[in-house]
Amino acid sequence: MNISEPLITQVEHGTITSVPGVFTSSCHCGIRKAKEDFSVIFVPGDTDCSGVFTTNKFAAAPVAVSKKQLEKNRNINAIIVNSGIANACTGDQGVANALKTVELAARYLNIPEQNILVSSTGRIGRQLPLDKIEYGLQHCIRNLGSENGHNTAKAILTIDKHPNEFAVKVSWAGKYFVIGGIAKGSVMVEPNMATTLSFIATNAKISYDLLDKLLFDCVDRTFNCISTDGCQSTNDMALFIANGESGIEITEENEELFGLFKQALYVMLEDLCLKVVEDGEGATKVIEIAVNGASDKNEARSIGKKIANSILFKAAMYGEDINWGRIAAAIGSFEGNIDTSKIDISCGGISVMKNGMSVGFDEDGANRLLKERHIKFVINMNSGAGFARVLTNDITYEYIKLNAFYKKQQ
Repeated sequence: MNISEPLITQVEHGTITSVPGVFTSSCHCGIRKAKEDFSVIFVPGDTDCSGVFTTNKFAAAPVAVSKKQLEKNRNINAIIVNSGIANACTGDQGVANALKTVELAARYLNIPEQNILVSSTGRIGRQLPLDKIEYGLQHCIRNLGSENGHNTAKAILTIDKHPNEFAVKVSWAGKYFVIGGIAKGSVMVEPNMATTLSFIATNAKISYDLLDKLLFDCVDRTFNCISTDGCQSTNDMALFIANGESGIEITEENEELFGLFKQALYVMLEDLCLKVVEDGEGATKVIEIAVNGASDKNEARSIGKKIANSILFKAAMYGEDINWGRIAAAIGSFEGNIDTSKIDISCGGISVMKNGMSVGFDEDGANRLLKERHIKFVINMNSGAGFARVLTNDITYEYIKLNAFYKKQQ
């Protein structure tokens, strides 16, 4: 290994098919009016797979089916994804349609049904048109390739404007492995142990129990710390497949390599998170809320999300108004015990509140900071060592338009 070279590097134009041994295809099967709306992600051979899923009580049929599939088997070779219809709140028929998708995919891919997962995104309450699903499967399976990742990143979108994709390369002992992924999310983004929809792959070898541990931890520190509108989706899931083709095995005993793998996964998920927030529902600002000095990380994250989900705060950010009282009010709505007399707030290095009270500051200078695309607020609770970083965006006229006329954009 040449130690003079960076161990973790970004793959130029990286995506899920930057990972050797990963093949995808996408097409327009007719669920949506014109855009591509169907995808197949195919990883042949022996694999290990992990997943985290929405905790929404109305979890969609594909969430229920994929969770049960992973309970029985972790050797996953295919993920079937449709956009335009969520297959949520569809009862027994919705589950039957998700299972039929698995059955059809197994037939056309010539692999066991237990090796297939399904995912959907789109409008809630509609049944999947199985004739269109079958057409999509036939078309995509004929056209699987390692060059199709970018199109697949587009095909999983709903009203998102831009595809979200990223990959990193990790060099180790003269070899390398890649972690690559794609994600979608524009509306209904406040994950809880899941992402909006995220599909990740690596050619490193790693056991599924260790994959579970790493995915859970990295998702908790990335996707669980973003919110565009405070609305949790019925369809959220993150699926991570490892095919082991690189010959590099990740174990906890090899602490250095384990640390590199975890860092690379975190970097990749963090980039996908940022892209999701940047693309959120007509947003003009990306806002980082760093909460320091909380009693623990959960308190810090909860306080950060109280601010991130404040409509008044988000509106002020769109209006480029430093109105820090809206931040204080959001913090004060936290249900736990906090000492407001210790709390400090600053924006871009400008202190606006100290010890729970207003301080004199350059208001014009602070408002100028809010004209930037990326804005950072720091909240210091001064009560412990807990820290969390929450990403959000502003609320705009475009947000209202996108969500008021969501149906017309399908």
